[in-house]
Amino acid sequence: MRSFILIISVLSSFLWSITALSHHSFSLEFDVSRPVELSGTIQNIEWTNPHAWVFIETEDDQGNVQTWAVEFLGVITLIRRGMSPDTLGTGDLVTITGFGSRDGSNTANASSLTKVETGEVLWSSSGGNN
Repeated sequence: MRSFILIISVLSSFLWSITALSHHSFSLEFDVSRPVELSGTIQNIEWTNPHAWVFIETEDDQGNVQTWAVEFLGVITLIRRGMSPDTLGTGDLVTITGFGSRDGSNTANASSLTKVETGEVLWSSSGGNN
């Protein structure tokens, strides 16, 4: 019986640690001293949890084409703020502001999303657009 309880405790601890790793701390992955403003064309959208991702193609200061992966909030939160999978699509021109990754890769966390065609702020971390 004692062995059984020990095994269950170890397995339980292992499963809890996996759950804890599935979500990350903003400050561990992104750098508030590295603000970014990205304007480009949506290549792909992953409407998934724990975070939605938008992949855009943009140009750097030298005109080189780059692909950026931009993390948003969870799907439920985006829906509550008025977004849906139909709000944006591949080929839409957008401007995204946010903060770049600590590792210097083309990864960012969004603080706002504006559709270039209409100038409409579709999402903002302040929630002021809805």
